[in-house]
Amino acid sequence: GSAGLPGMACAFAGLLLGVLSPLERQFYAVPSNASARAHLYHITSEAHVAGTPGDLKMARYVHDAFLSYGLASRIEAVPVLLNYPIERSLELLDGSGRMSRLTEDIIPSDRTSDTFWRNRTFNGYGPSGNVTAPVVYANYGRPADFAALSAAGVAVRGALVLTRYGECFRGLKVMNAEQRGAVGVLIFSDPADDGFTQGAVYPNGPWRPPSGVQRGSVQFNSLCAGDPSRAYLNRTDSGRSATAEACGYEEADLVPSIPVLPLSYEDAYPLLASMGASPAAPAGFHGGLSLPGGYRLGPSAHAARLVVHNRESRATPIWNVIAHLPGRDAGTPADRPVLLGNHRDAWVFGAVDPNSGTAAMLELARGLGALRRAGWVPRRSIVLCSWSGEEYGLLGSTAFGELNARWLSGQAVAYLNVDEGVSGGMLKVSASLSLAAVIRQAAADVQHPSDGRSILAHWGGDVDLLGSGSDYTVFLDHLGIASADMQMSGDYGVYHSIYDSFDWMATQGDPSFQLHVAMARLWGLVALRIADAPVLPFDHAEQARALRTQLDNLQRLAAAAPPGAMHFEPLAAAVAAYAAAAAAGSADNDALAFTERRFLSDTGLPRRPWFKHLLQAPGLYLGYTALALPGVAQAVDDADWGTADAQ
Repeated sequence: GSAGLPGMACAFAGLLLGVLSPLERQFYAVPSNASARAHLYHITSEAHVAGTPGDLKMARYVHDAFLSYGLASRIEAVPVLLNYPIERSLELLDGSGRMSRLTEDIIPSDRTSDTFWRNRTFNGYGPSGNVTAPVVYANYGRPADFAALSAAGVAVRGALVLTRYGECFRGLKVMNAEQRGAVGVLIFSDPADDGFTQGAVYPNGPWRPPSGVQRGSVQFNSLCAGDPSRAYLNRTDSGRSATAEACGYEEADLVPSIPVLPLSYEDAYPLLASMGASPAAPAGFHGGLSLPGGYRLGPSAHAARLVVHNRESRATPIWNVIAHLPGRDAGTPADRPVLLGNHRDAWVFGAVDPNSGTAAMLELARGLGALRRAGWVPRRSIVLCSWSGEEYGLLGSTAFGELNARWLSGQAVAYLNVDEGVSGGMLKVSASLSLAAVIRQAAADVQHPSDGRSILAHWGGDVDLLGSGSDYTVFLDHLGIASADMQMSGDYGVYHSIYDSFDWMATQGDPSFQLHVAMARLWGLVALRIADAPVLPFDHAEQARALRTQLDNLQRLAAAAPPGAMHFEPLAAAVAAYAAAAAAGSADNDALAFTERRFLSDTGLPRRPWFKHLLQAPGLYLGYTALALPGVAQAVDDADWGTADAQ
């Protein structure tokens, strides 16, 4: 690649560059595939799990890059609770003496796969424990899945629950099992979800190989985001802990009390095969493994022994890197900064998740640096944030949001997140709908490297609601700052395994690294247009239209309520008033930006006061997936009509 337009895109340059301003054109020309590739190669060259020496080394790399591009940058250490694996074992007590392997295989063509971490699969915030119990199979571990076990007469209390990844956040699988009396949880990757059922497995394709394991946090992320110990906050005068003050829960309420272990499908197979004499599982429980008796609910014919020994590490530093491109009003109350964020810590090497986003951010920063050297000063400051601790539970970003809440609430206009920047060629966007129009317009102005048409032409323009699971959570759900999350998505089966590596990216995800360039351009154009527009390009009419639809859906769901239990008139009137104001439009930037703050509730959502946004939040039992009008929707789902009406 060169500083100019790379490869075949030159032929199409005239099609799209005509719509860019001279400033945007200057920015667009900077990101290069060779430079993005070099960034990713370096960052994925060693493991950089949060709080480890590799994490600090990569923080310094990002900080030095920001400085070299002419941006002001600082490294901020944040003390948090972390844990790390020491040893673990799993044995089906069938007399064979065979232990589960609990190892990810070395793949010769994957140069980083011979790593210490291949023998250290674990779940972040999973406690130590030693339990022996029969195994039952609870599908995805959702409340409805446990209801199916109950209906079949299969006891969860006192059992080891085997559940598969997918459909809801892993920590909530554990929370749901723990609430029903399980003594431990095993979470496996079923080939139907991201393995051979989907296609060729790595290294011959992008999907999860038999020994591949998905690590990940098992924090109860729908109750409160961030460090469960809140080590960076001071205990207040109230005598309550910092966690209780921030979250409405104690630390122990936010993490499991039973041992948890992630498994490959290779290691899950013998456990599932040992359930042959038990009740057959419903069709929705069936995965991609060929089991002698098909998928069954359990209990297993023999008990299994699970031993987990993790080391807890309190007040351990993680490192946020914060770079700053000052705007015209920088350092004054008049500044209205735009924040861009990507986390840097990974469950081992993190080529897709998150460092494809890191490489895109560094190319974007290089472009901003070029504009700055040419004398440009944006109307609003641009802040680039490289977070750590995201993988354990959005630790770095949540700490930054809480510690800077007054400044952010009073001044920030938008937060633009890229986590898994590139795993393929299809753009996916989740956002506050007031930002949908500016993202679509930018996507119309950036070429897709596959054929020179715009990214928008490939994508179509659908924008989803934001749930949780990445670093926008504190900005949107807690502070009410309009937020977006963007990714170039594709077939990606190596999530949170040692195989999410540079060699995976170079052979499966983006061999040319042109998609990294496209992501840097898209992210940068959205940021430039928000930071430099005389009138903020926020469209509240789309948000208002969506609210009407969500209200209609909710009224349909609430049809089961007892007569007179639900009174939708006040909500309908509020939606109508918002729609009328949105239709009238506004050139008042603070009205456009800060309307999002008016969707916050001082007391937060029922049972989770940290989540304050009334228009969307992660579902209480889902974690990643968003619920619209969550206070009402969750209560309707729980048939708690009093709470639903009060909300």
